[in-house]
Formats: sequence, structure tokens, C-alpha cells
Amino acid sequence: MKNSLGNPARGDGFFQRDKIIKRIYRVLDTGASIYLSAPRRVGKTSILKKLEESPADRYFFVYIITESVYDNNEFFKVLFEELLKSEAIKRFAKVSATFKEMLSTVLSRVKSIQNIELREGEEAEYFELLIDLFENITNEHGRVVIMIDEFPQTIQNIFESSGKSSAETFILKNRELRHHKNVQEKINFIYTGSVSLIPMVEKVTALTSINDVRTVDVDPLDFADAKLFLNELLLEYEITIDDEVVDYTLNKIGWLIPFHIQLIEQEIIDVHETTGEVITNSTIDKAFERVVHSRNKPQFEPYFSRLTKLFKGNEYDFVIEILMIIAENDSIEKATLYDKGVKYGLGEIKQILDILESDGYLFQADKAYRYTSPILQQWCKKHICK
Repeated sequence: MKNSLGNPARGDGFFQRDKIIKRIYRVLDTGASIYLSAPRRVGKTSILKKLEESPADRYFFVYIITESVYDNNEFFKVLFEELLKSEAIKRFAKVSATFKEMLSTVLSRVKSIQNIELREGEEAEYFELLIDLFENITNEHGRVVIMIDEFPQTIQNIFESSGKSSAETFILKNRELRHHKNVQEKINFIYTGSVSLIPMVEKVTALTSINDVRTVDVDPLDFADAKLFLNELLLEYEITIDDEVVDYTLNKIGWLIPFHIQLIEQEIIDVHETTGEVITNSTIDKAFERVVHSRNKPQFEPYFSRLTKLFKGNEYDFVIEILMIIAENDSIEKATLYDKGVKYGLGEIKQILDILESDGYLFQADKAYRYTSPILQQWCKKHICK
């Protein structure tokens, strides 16, 4: 298995995650849409790409990323255009003359597509175009699943650019789309992103706006799967290591997400090739020191730069200070957190802490908060706490 660090794993590079894929299909089979919940770098995009590349019978998956969308109508336009390019729509048009004719009718109302001007006049309402498109998809065609990556970030973008009212309209418009008669029983949605959906929705409107969406958690790998994954990555370089050393490595990683296992595997190979020594616990310690070297900044900096998108002003200053305190001291007591909140003039810090928990920075235990990832903690301690 090749190390696909930094990119979604595709084809033979994808480590089979049968449990989560079966769970997704189990929910889709009920007709429900899904919020795929997990912090960044846990492998959500790889899972979505796997569904798109190898769908179950009569399922069509369409992957769409909306991270750079800042407008309600633009969002539905992106969905519309990506659907038109999808294998699902191409196949429906090929096997059904009626569907192909409908597409021509719908396209006649479009001003531009893929930046190509088709007609003069005002831009179309793409929500309505989607509804008309979905009306002509039948159960005989199959079930279409639209996978929207960075959906929570899109809410944040609209909130920042157009205000809370526009962001609320956007969320409710998506709910309306899910419940439209042209959509139910033939179209599903999977929403995900590196920002947690629930705290983002709570900033804007009531959670009843997404209570029809089922949450499916993408958990870290269990110990057995993590062990298999690391061994398969090393085997690509014809390297095997003792079980005890593998166990030591995984226990040191702590939070067994594919990204961190790929990171340490990369460094184990480099240390081994440099020293030629048998891989022992000492080799693993050297590899961990290399993981948090500044040359890996592109892998870690997004964890902290994205905080500037989520938090502003005193909220951001509060977050950075508590992350540094925990990096240095391993934990922070709840009472200290609330004192820091007062220091920064924050009346309410629960939502901030919920976001940091949901997005994989921290976890709560014994009335204290700690880093979810020991590796991220060491990066912060070495490069942020200066």
C-alpha cells in the first residue's frame, strides 16, 4: 500500500474501512441524508472518493466541494454544474430520451455554465433548476447521492460575507431541498467538512433545521486496523518490524487516524534508510522527533491557520492561549478555562470548546481538557509556544 500523505487515498492506496462504509449504506438505504462527522485528516474525503469510485448496485455518488462558495445561489449553481458533469446524469441521458430532452429544456434557462455564456439576461435561480432536474430522475434510474464536502465552511463563508440572516436562509433552503417531493426517496445528501457542522449551525439558527440529517461518525482506526495499516505501508518498502515495536509506535501516536500513521511511517523509513539500523523503539523515538520538524509545517500549519476562519478577535486570542497552555502543561482545568474567558471578555465559551472538541483539537476528561492528538500537542509546543 502506497503512502498517500496529503492527498485522498484512491484505488489500491485506500485502506479498506468496511465498518464505516457499511454504516453509511445502512443509513442511505433508509432514505435519510447524512452528516459525516469527523475532525480533519481522519479520512473523510478518501471515504467519499471510495464511494464515488466503487458504488453499490443502483447507487450513483457525486462528490462536490464548496469550500470557496460565499453565496446562496452560487452554491446551488455549483451543485447543478457538477451534477451535469457526473457519470450519473450522463448515464441517465444516454438511456432515456425523455431525460435527455428535459436536460435540453433546463439548460435553455441557464445564462452560463462552466464560465461559458449561453444567453443574455439575469442569472437563473439554480435552486429551481435543481428541483426540475431532480423531478426527472426516477427510482428506475437509481439513487443519486450528492456528497458535499466543506458544507460547514460554506455556512461560515455566507455568515461572514452576508450576515446571519443569509446564512440561516441558506441552511433552511437546504432543508427545503431535502424535503421536496422531487427529492425524497431518490436523492440523498452526505454533508461533511473539516469544520464541525453542529456548532456552525448553532451559531446561525436552531438545530431543528438539520434534525432530519443522520450523524455518522468516522472514528479513528481501532488498534488492530491501525497495526495492519502501518505494516502494509512499511511492506511497500519491504520493511517489517517486530510486533512490540509496532505496538510501541501506535501507543505513542495515541490518536490512530490514518494521517498520523502515514506521517510516522514516512519518518520511520527515512530514519531507517539514513542509519541502516534495525528498527527499535529508539528508532521510533527518532522518527517522532522528525515528525514535528519545521519541514512538516505544511502538514500541521492548517490546523492553526484555519482557527483564524473560525474565531475572531478575543475569541481567537483565547483559543490560542489555551492551546498553548495545554501544550505546555498537558491539560487545563475547567475553572482556569472560565477564568481565561473572563480575561478576554467572553460571556460564553461553551460553543468555542464544543468546536475545538468536535474538530479534534481537544477532548474533555476528569473536569479538564487535553489534546486529542499527542503529535499535534508536540507540534504546538515546539512551534506555537514561542
